[in-house]
Amino acid sequence: MALLIENVNIFCNDDANTFLADSAVLVEGNRIVEVGDSAASRASATGVERIDGGGRLLMPGFVNTHMHFYGTYARGMSLNRTPHNFHEILQYLWWALDKVLDLDAVYYSALLPAMTGVRKGVTSVIDHHASPNACDGSLDRIEDALAQVGVRGLLCYEVSDRDGIAIRDAGLAENERYIRKCQQARRANPDHLFDGMMGLHASFTLTDDSLVRAAGLTRDLNRGCHIHMLEDFVDEELTRERYGRSVVERLRHFGILSPKSIAAHGIFLDDAGRKLLADTDTIVVHQAQSNMNNAVGRADVFALLDAGVMVGIGTDGMTPDLRREVMTGYLMHKHSLGDPNAGWAQYQTMTLKNNPAIYRRLTGQEVGAIRPGALADLILLDYYPPTPPGGDNIWGHFLFGMIDADVDTTIIDGKVIMRNKVIAGLDEAQIAAESRVVAEKVWQRYHANA
Repeated sequence: MALLIENVNIFCNDDANTFLADSAVLVEGNRIVEVGDSAASRASATGVERIDGGGRLLMPGFVNTHMHFYGTYARGMSLNRTPHNFHEILQYLWWALDKVLDLDAVYYSALLPAMTGVRKGVTSVIDHHASPNACDGSLDRIEDALAQVGVRGLLCYEVSDRDGIAIRDAGLAENERYIRKCQQARRANPDHLFDGMMGLHASFTLTDDSLVRAAGLTRDLNRGCHIHMLEDFVDEELTRERYGRSVVERLRHFGILSPKSIAAHGIFLDDAGRKLLADTDTIVVHQAQSNMNNAVGRADVFALLDAGVMVGIGTDGMTPDLRREVMTGYLMHKHSLGDPNAGWAQYQTMTLKNNPAIYRRLTGQEVGAIRPGALADLILLDYYPPTPPGGDNIWGHFLFGMIDADVDTTIIDGKVIMRNKVIAGLDEAQIAAESRVVAEKVWQRYHANA
């Protein structure tokens, strides 16, 4: 079935930032086949489903390049102890919470933010998961949740030595199993919505043996790693104390860094570390909201970009809404540096260009642009510009208009997931009620383990 989206203004997000007024897009299957006036003329000859955009803005869906869905179950939870630094935040909150998750919690904690993400225009998510006592099959449950909504996902399980060798081995096995499952699915359907990579916690919680095993699997499977790197200086301190190398040197030494790998955060990088990341073409993902929330510092993403590193933006579980993260980070850097001009071009690059480029690099899927041949991951925004829009000023419209606009329609892989702000077939209130029952049991186990 073909789909014609007409009576729209289009931001193509191509190299030229093409902006088309009063135009149309024709989708056949899961691909865009025509853009512009020719789309309407071609569609007139064949039977198509039509969406009248009503003069709204059509653009590619957003990509979130570092998410923790399971963080949903920390929402409103009282802590057993008050943390006073980042290491204690890990110990008292995240490592205590992930231990009491079961597979139902894994499912519901992904399902609700996936729905919210669709409402906010997010069509692809790279997630990093941990549930050490519900590891086997956990990535399948996240996939089940995302498939219920129709969201595209790149998933991994967080391997760590903090809970012992048996759980470490289970994490390695879960990543390997899921990657192989996705590879088999992609042999049958190259546009399969899901893919996997090797998840790792951070250098200071991983022994040399764990890094050797993880790197070996990624070589065998032709995949990369997704790891937290220098989110706090404790990572550097304990890594040097235990292993005699800096974090970045150690990850490079064991083959964790590569063009197919993501290193999240990178707050305490120096020039040498940035050079190693650039030399290995490793991706870095920035999460300003989370870094501010944990009071761990400001990542110098501008120095990373200047060094030639591919830098993207993620939300780190703080929110499913990428646009909220973008505005917070953009303002944070300007305020921190005392420079009203900081970050304008860089944030446009990270948000609109690098995030889809990261997803394309890691999955091979052509997301993030409106052009013939690209996957039809599209959003319609209730944005009616009060000043003239165009490719040369689209970022100003984004930051101070589009960023607040409601999403009317979300299309993923050519399927209409949300129309007129309604996600068909999913009762959010009922799902949330079911989730609260599961969450209460999770919280009871959390407090019982204090």
